[in-house]
Amino acid sequence: MSSDDRPLPQPETVLPQPSDFQPAVKEARPARIAFEGPSGSGRTLTSLLVASALGNPIAVIDTTGGTSSKYADTVPFDTLELTHFDPERLFTALAVAAMRAYPVLIVDRYSAFWNGSGGMLDKVADETRSGYSSSNAGWNRYRPMDRRVTAALSAYPGHVILTLNSRTDAVIDTDAHGRQYALRLSLRPEQRSDLDYDLDAVGTLGPVATVRFGKSRIPPLTGQVIEQPGEDLGRTIAQWASEGVPNWPQASFIERARDPEATFDSLGQLRAEALASRAGTMAVLDLHGEPTTLDTLIVKRGRELAPRA
Repeated sequence: MSSDDRPLPQPETVLPQPSDFQPAVKEARPARIAFEGPSGSGRTLTSLLVASALGNPIAVIDTTGGTSSKYADTVPFDTLELTHFDPERLFTALAVAAMRAYPVLIVDRYSAFWNGSGGMLDKVADETRSGYSSSNAGWNRYRPMDRRVTAALSAYPGHVILTLNSRTDAVIDTDAHGRQYALRLSLRPEQRSDLDYDLDAVGTLGPVATVRFGKSRIPPLTGQVIEQPGEDLGRTIAQWASEGVPNWPQASFIERARDPEATFDSLGQLRAEALASRAGTMAVLDLHGEPTTLDTLIVKRGRELAPRA
């Protein structure tokens, strides 16, 4: 076997052994949060106020025509505006944000990459119209792209907040003075139905500056209704995220993977660390500025630097 094959094997190729079972420990990792609600429910401002308690500087990937910048005098942040919502563009934006080591990233609105112009639903529909008899072929082709973005969000080296647009319905309610009015209720977010499994908590924004949490991995938030959500909520999330054994995806992994002085052995050590912290799917830019994953970049460079037999 050539020594070109020496980079660490993929974990899934190694059969589990009895000794592989270890006591579980609580890990300190950055939070993955989403706020859902209809237009006008305060998703952007709530996200910014929460983010301000999680770290600085803050990066916002804006799909709303720059409306997030209306709050720049309340919470300072850097913004990247996108007008076409191909998920690959989001993957590249995640790579750029990770390389700049933003400790907090907001995607406002994440729903755009699902049902916006050029989003997942558009891609599947275009594939169907191109000659296939059903949408199955379209999903088979583009579902890996969706998974790639989801995995990159999970491995981002900082806190992530997503905002989701929700479908709504109106009911007639009565205020404290006996007057009736139409109350808009959030039904479900415009996103794939199992997104919440990839998040630590999803908050549903109500009509009167409240956020309601259902099931959550953050015990202090489970089943809670919080009025005027903002920095206090952010501090609660930050406290939970910091508890446990530190095992965060590190932005420094990118610098080490791209280091012109890297060696085969240093890349092998880096890959072991990246896999241990589940950072292999982090979006990064390779040495030519092309988007890829951290693990792919490490393996490719390792093969190039492997000593010849």
